[in-house]
Amino acid sequence: MLLNDRYRILDTLGRGGFGETYLVEDRHLPSKRKCVLKQLNPIVEQSETPSWMKERFQREAAILEELGDESKQIPRLYAYFAEEGKFYLVQEWIEGETLAQKHQRQGNLNSQQVQAILAQLLPVLDFLHQRQIIHRDLKPENIILRQSDRLPVLIDFGAVKEAMSTQANHSNNSSLSISIGTPGYMASEQAAGRPAYSSDLYSLGLTAIFLLTGKSPQDLETDPETGEIIWQEYAKNLDPKLVLVLDKAIQFHPRDRFNSAAAMLSALDNRQKSHPTVQVAPAVSHREQHSYAGTVHYENHTEQSRTGSNRLVKIFLFLLTLAGLGIGTFAVGFTLIANLLPSFQKSSPQAQVEPDDSSRRPILFPSRNEEKIEISEEEPEVLEDNAKTESEIKERKIEIEKIAKARKEESIEQPKTPDVFVQTQPNPESPSATDKPILTTGVSEAQLVSTLGKPTSQRTDFRENSKVLEYRDSETDKLNSRYKANTSGKIYYTEVILDSSNSLGQMQTALDQLLGNNNSASIKDKLRAVYNRTWQSSFFKVGNLEGKIERDSKDRISISVQE
Repeated sequence: MLLNDRYRILDTLGRGGFGETYLVEDRHLPSKRKCVLKQLNPIVEQSETPSWMKERFQREAAILEELGDESKQIPRLYAYFAEEGKFYLVQEWIEGETLAQKHQRQGNLNSQQVQAILAQLLPVLDFLHQRQIIHRDLKPENIILRQSDRLPVLIDFGAVKEAMSTQANHSNNSSLSISIGTPGYMASEQAAGRPAYSSDLYSLGLTAIFLLTGKSPQDLETDPETGEIIWQEYAKNLDPKLVLVLDKAIQFHPRDRFNSAAAMLSALDNRQKSHPTVQVAPAVSHREQHSYAGTVHYENHTEQSRTGSNRLVKIFLFLLTLAGLGIGTFAVGFTLIANLLPSFQKSSPQAQVEPDDSSRRPILFPSRNEEKIEISEEEPEVLEDNAKTESEIKERKIEIEKIAKARKEESIEQPKTPDVFVQTQPNPESPSATDKPILTTGVSEAQLVSTLGKPTSQRTDFRENSKVLEYRDSETDKLNSRYKANTSGKIYYTEVILDSSNSLGQMQTALDQLLGNNNSASIKDKLRAVYNRTWQSSFFKVGNLEGKIERDSKDRISISVQE
């Protein structure tokens, strides 16, 4: 069988929700060059693929062609075409093994090996991010160590998948894209449909942790207090400086991670002194000459820059010293002149009153009988500087004492108002949203409808080949639920969406119902962490069930389990 009358399938390399990947040979070339052919299945409800999706596929293919031409660590795009409602990409075949295969063959890698892989991948990510492109699906299976030069190569970009998974919304002529990525390796903002450049760094950090520990993200616990992923205990002889880099890369909030791949590479270079030069991926295009022809190196110019900077520092310190001396000399001279000027002024003929020493000493701890007396502007003048005789001063002192005594006698202490305490009665708790039954996975669709009644809405999920049944609480909106049934009518996915008005106890009751009372203390702690806003989301496993607890953009908490 030939595809596009040109490519013969040799082997199937993989299958997924978005299509299949084949190893093919190009029959139009004398060498019968081997290529990778990716068949992409668009998720559309129309019988015919819309034109806007074809145009978007062409744009994404053009971007892949440009990236492959400019970087030798990204596969080159040879061709693309559409046939029978499906889209195809023909790319360079990278001979080698994925990081997942390397770990399966070799076991856990040491710190030096992981540092070398990161140092070779981060320049490629920086190359992508400079072009405003996010990979979106970094994981051990999507990084191949090329056999010829052992350089890591990035494959399976998520942008093309997004183009194929965009669904049209006929009600408002808009489009809806599902989140692209692999659960566990996907950052929370990416799962919410808002990927950032640091989302790739998050995925790369967890990929490095897998190589060090052999643990996938779903197998790692998180600290219930800080929300940090606990992984160091599963690795041996870790470089503590590498631990700091990885811990920063996998922080929950994007603002706490590295702001760019270049920043993460710089932090990594500062922590591995044995690698002063890092090879960077971009190579020369075969069609046009770029400004960065050949291999680029980050070289260490520390000694040259240090000499120039030391000279500038010395000159600055010298000028600063001169300025300080000038200011100090001016301040001393000004102070001396200010102190000498009063001595040249003639003394006033006015009489000076010399109070005794006791009046000069401040009273730091007055006795109860002593009271500070303040005379307002309406009081008679007291101790004026132009008093003529000592007897007049004594008379005025006696007058002041009389005024103070009269004020003291007239003062009346106001009674204190007693404190009043009002005890409020607590409001009774509103009816629980968990009074509504929640069915676990494993039941049939008929049992579901028999118990909950006709669903509010239902639709077909073409990507998973399943039926989605939704139940919405139109009155209080405290609890909504969603179920997915496979082709045999069995419920394999259950999700409840709880409004923020529900208490933690009500949410724990819903979780108990979802798990068939197989709840555990660790899962309750994860629910509590999301409820208290310590974490945005958390994953768990119970038997053959995989679950997720997440706070969504409407401040609701979603709890889902899937077989």
